[in-house]
Amino acid sequence: MIDSLLLIGRPAGMELLVAEVLQLARMARVCGSLASAISLAEQTELVIVLQHWSDEYPAVEIQPLLELYASSRLMVVQGPWCCSDRRNRQLWPSAICVSIESALTRLHVELEIIGGKRTPLPWTAGLDEIFAFDHAGCHVPDGSQQSSCHV
Repeated sequence: MIDSLLLIGRPAGMELLVAEVLQLARMARVCGSLASAISLAEQTELVIVLQHWSDEYPAVEIQPLLELYASSRLMVVQGPWCCSDRRNRQLWPSAICVSIESALTRLHVELEIIGGKRTPLPWTAGLDEIFAFDHAGCHVPDGSQQSSCHV
């Protein structure tokens, strides 16, 4: 369960994720833009940004949001139009970005982190560390199986 949640962006196209997130939160606030979330300036346990396309949010608003919510867990859920962002853009730290397809799995990992059951991935993590974090517990090439798969 999440004590406090801040959801930023338009839920259109991500309704299933939004419904799941809102069910897991004791208290939730929804902001339509980064600017409104920044002006809210209220600490929260988990911040989820819904990003539908590249450059949807300006860099001049991203950095203040990252600074303001540095002590919160942060997750940027990216729609299919953002697939090349890690190669072509670096507005968000790669470690906090997740595709819409993997968002529910990452959400449950964030719940484990909030609950103290898992070590968080630092925002400065490299792509190899992100891959290892996202695939902890998956099948390995030699055919053996680890506990569970987070993709």
